Amino acid sequence: MKHTYAALVLLAATGLAGCQSQPMQVSAPMMAAPSNEPLAWVRKDGQSGRANPALADQFASDRAACVAPPGDNASLRAAESCMSGRGYVLVPASQAAATAEQFRRQASY
Repeated sequence: MKHTYAALVLLAATGLAGCQSQPMQVSAPMMAAPSNEPLAWVRKDGQSGRANPALADQFASDRAACVAPPGDNASLRAAESCMSGRGYVLVPASQAAATAEQFRRQASY
């Protein structure tokens, strides 16, 4: 369980976010994840916390405020409204990188 949680946090930190200055209309298709596929948070602006400690810290703070233990898929789904208000979307982990890229493309228009 610790490895799954650590992997989820790592995935989340790679493409996650904090605040968004303007609401963004997004039409990112989120395919339903199989119940056993891990979910990941992606910043709505497509930025990554991987190389930005401030974004990684903001994500950790947002996640702590919104997601109840144990941090499994059910907990993540229950936190969607809270995290959405902070600038994140929940996607299957396998789609996190592509979703972040789509958000970055939309932000550049």
